Amino acid sequence: MEVDCLLRIFAANMIYEIFSSLPLMVCMVMVIQLTLTYRRRTGKAIGWLLLWAIATLILYGCHYFYFNHYSILMPFSDTVYVMVNLMVYPLFLLYISAITDRKPLAQQSSFLWSAFTPPLLAGVIVGSLYATMDAHEAKAFITNYLYRGYESSLTGLALIQAWAHIVCHIIFAIQVAIVIIRGFRRIRRFNKTVQQLYADTENREIEEIPTILILFVVTSLVSTIVNVIGRQIFVDSIIISLPSLAFSALIFALSWVGMHQDFTIQDIPEEQEKETNDNNENIAVTPSNQSIQIYEKLESMMNEQQTYLKNDLLLNDVAKQLGTNRTYLLAALNSCAHMTFKEYINRKRIAHAEQLMAQYPLTPKTEIATLSGYNSMSSFYRNYSLYHS
Repeated sequence: MEVDCLLRIFAANMIYEIFSSLPLMVCMVMVIQLTLTYRRRTGKAIGWLLLWAIATLILYGCHYFYFNHYSILMPFSDTVYVMVNLMVYPLFLLYISAITDRKPLAQQSSFLWSAFTPPLLAGVIVGSLYATMDAHEAKAFITNYLYRGYESSLTGLALIQAWAHIVCHIIFAIQVAIVIIRGFRRIRRFNKTVQQLYADTENREIEEIPTILILFVVTSLVSTIVNVIGRQIFVDSIIISLPSLAFSALIFALSWVGMHQDFTIQDIPEEQEKETNDNNENIAVTPSNQSIQIYEKLESMMNEQQTYLKNDLLLNDVAKQLGTNRTYLLAALNSCAHMTFKEYINRKRIAHAEQLMAQYPLTPKTEIATLSGYNSMSSFYRNYSLYHS
C-alpha cells in the first residue's frame, strides 16, 4: 500500500515536471527552427518572428523556475518575467507589421517608445524593489503574493512590489486588446490587397487566415486570463497540464504558420497596392457606364477564351487583355460583381470543375483540379469548399 502510494506520488511529480517544462521545450524547438529558416531566408519579418520566439523562450524559462520553486532565483527570474511578458505582444505585432505595412511599425519611433518603454520601466522598478527589500520582505512577497496570491498581509516594499505587479497585469491586458485590434486590421487589409491582385493567392496571402486569427485571439485570451487569476493556482497541481498544452500548441502553430509566410507587402508594387486601397474605399453603389462596359467585356472574354484556366493569373494580365488598366478593372469588379479578383476567378474555375465532374465522373480529382487551373489539390479543395454551388 505504501509502495503504491509512493508510485502515485512519483508519477504525479513526473507529470507535473513534464507539463511545467513542455512550453519551454516547444519554444526551444521553434527558436532553432526559426533560426535555421532565418539563415536561409533573411528578412525583416522572419527576424521579428525569431525575436518573438526568443522572448517567448525566456518567458517560459522564467515560468519553469517559478513552477519548480527555484526560490533563490526568483528575484531575478520574476524581474525578467515581468519585463519580457510586456514585450511578447508588441514583438508579435512588429512581425505582423513587417509583413503587412509599407512603412512597418519598426520604423516608427513613436510606436517603439510606447511599446517598449513600459516593459523596460517595469523591469527597472520590479528589479529595484527586489534589490531594496531585505531578505524577510522578499520572502514574504514571494511566498504570500507570488505563490498564494495574497497581498493583505504585505507591508512596506513588499506591498509596493505587489502593486507594481498588479499595474503590470493591467498594462498587459491593454496591450492584448491593442495588438488584437491592430493585428486583425493589418492581416485583413493585406489579404484583401492580395486577393484583389492575384487569382492564385497560395503562398502570398497570410494563409489559413481564420486559423491564425483564432489562434491569435485564443492565445491572447488565455494569456490574459492566466495573468488575471494568477499563476499560483497551477503550482504543484496537475491542472498545470491545461495551460501547458494550450500554450505549447498555440506557440507551435503561430510559429509554424509564420515560418511559412514568405510573401510580404514589399513584394507588391506600391502603385498596385494604392490602387486596391483606393478602390476598396471608393466602391460605387451604382456602377458607372464605363464599369458596366468593362465588366461585360470581362465576362465575354472569360466565357469565350476561358482565361481563368491560366495558372497564376494576375489582374494586370487580364487588364491588358481587355485593353484597360488595373484601376478600371478593379472598379468594375468591385461595383458590378462585388467580388475581389481572386473570388471572381475562383468562382469561374470551380464552376468549370463542376461541369467537368458532371461530364466525366470517373476522372480523378487531381486531373480535374489541373484542368481547372489549380496548381495544388489543397488550393482546389479550399476553393471548392468556398464556391461550390
